[in-house]
Amino acid sequence: MDLSCDAPVHIRRATALVRSNLGLGLLLAVGILYFLMRSRRATLLVTATVPLSVLVAFVALRMFDKSLNVISLAGLAFSIGLVMDAAIVTLENIVRNRQNGLSQQEAVARGTRQITGALFASTVTSVAIFLPVLFMQGMEGQLFQDLALTIAVAVSASFLIAITVLPVAANFFLRE
Repeated sequence: MDLSCDAPVHIRRATALVRSNLGLGLLLAVGILYFLMRSRRATLLVTATVPLSVLVAFVALRMFDKSLNVISLAGLAFSIGLVMDAAIVTLENIVRNRQNGLSQQEAVARGTRQITGALFASTVTSVAIFLPVLFMQGMEGQLFQDLALTIAVAVSASFLIAITVLPVAANFFLRE
């Protein structure tokens, strides 16, 4: 007797597909970012925020006793663009302030301060979209909670990283 559907094989294939799409999406985003920024250092700084945000999302999944599955991986894939967005906005504003003649430290401090409110508003609205999903009941709640939690945590972490870690790193790595 043969099995008509082997669920573990299907799950492994789906997980591998999401992982490869996550990697491909990140590579495309980094390539486009480099094309637009024309700076290896700036591209690396922005790209470095992604694993930090993803790490925080993994910790949150563990804290809430959620598993790393196809749905949570899809949440990570969806969040990559949002995660990079906060870093891009912060870094671009720091560079713009530097080009306007400010010293490196002044450009970092002022550039970060100028965009913190707007980034906070953007982060809160992005998280607010997924917050109700965390409280869904039944089968739908079980299905989509991992997705919502992963995206909400990764986006929130990206905001904190963009206004703390990124400015410090930019102060050291963007010196001329």
